[in-house]
Amino acid sequence: MQTLNTIFHWQYLVYLAIIWLIIDLLWVSRWRGLLSRIAKLFSAPWIFEKDTEPQEHPLYPRKFLEQLAQNNISVDKANSGVGDNMSKWWTALGDRVFGHVSPLVSIGHVLSLVFFIFFLFADAVTVANTLVLIGVEGNLPPLLQRLDLAILGGALVSATVGVWILIEMLGKGEFMAVDQMSRGQKNIYKFLSVLVTLFSVLVMVALAGQRMISLGIYAASPALEFGISFALYGLLAINSSLAAALTFQSAALGIIVLILLVAVVLSVAIPALIFVLDLLWRLVIIVLDIASWYLFTPPIAVPYGIGRLFGWIKPTKEPQED
Repeated sequence: MQTLNTIFHWQYLVYLAIIWLIIDLLWVSRWRGLLSRIAKLFSAPWIFEKDTEPQEHPLYPRKFLEQLAQNNISVDKANSGVGDNMSKWWTALGDRVFGHVSPLVSIGHVLSLVFFIFFLFADAVTVANTLVLIGVEGNLPPLLQRLDLAILGGALVSATVGVWILIEMLGKGEFMAVDQMSRGQKNIYKFLSVLVTLFSVLVMVALAGQRMISLGIYAASPALEFGISFALYGLLAINSSLAAALTFQSAALGIIVLILLVAVVLSVAIPALIFVLDLLWRLVIIVLDIASWYLFTPPIAVPYGIGRLFGWIKPTKEPQED
């Protein structure tokens, strides 16, 4: 760095740069070849079209970019049926989560995934605070200290999910593939949804009772405090686990929905990214070519001039036009 700083503050640097540029411009055959390379690289066909002329520039991987743009890079399927089976499996996943008969089911899968993640969070907060309460754990991360969010939010969301699942099982909803379930599965879902809704109501009642006791409206008794603590620390964790179990299957399909959506977005975005990459690649190559021409022409001019002086290097003849 000290050497570069000394060079930049050298008083003869400007004169040296001017002499350098003059030598570059006087060597006509060298900058003529530079302009020819730049014109050929700049005028190459779009990356989505095949370039029939050979690419002489070693830094421009034209063939690779063409294959990437045309999606020709794939696994060889001739030796085994793995690629074909993966394609069929991927198609089956798309048919499973993006049904044409009930298009809103895919949205229901994503909603179930959101609910499932929240129930896991609420359950983790409740269990962590229970460990602190009984003296097993001392300090908790700030995220696991949000017991208010886990209690109130967990109760409200559990009640919402319970009512939603019950409506779906009664055949009045459109966000779950109820037609593909057996009668036994529907009965289990109905029972769990009613149970989750009932537990959510009990948790909200316990939370309201705790609030009244803290405001001095009601006097606390050992039995009442035990019931409130059981509802807020025990029943809430059980309810969140049941609600997570209700949404687990649909949440797993929600992950597949998101993966397929990302794949669709990438299938649209990747060609555009490849197009931008090709343009940037060409621009970088042109800049590097000009910089190398400017920097290395004078050092090359010295042996070139000596060779021309002693007749070791013959001058390049330009092609004559008819």
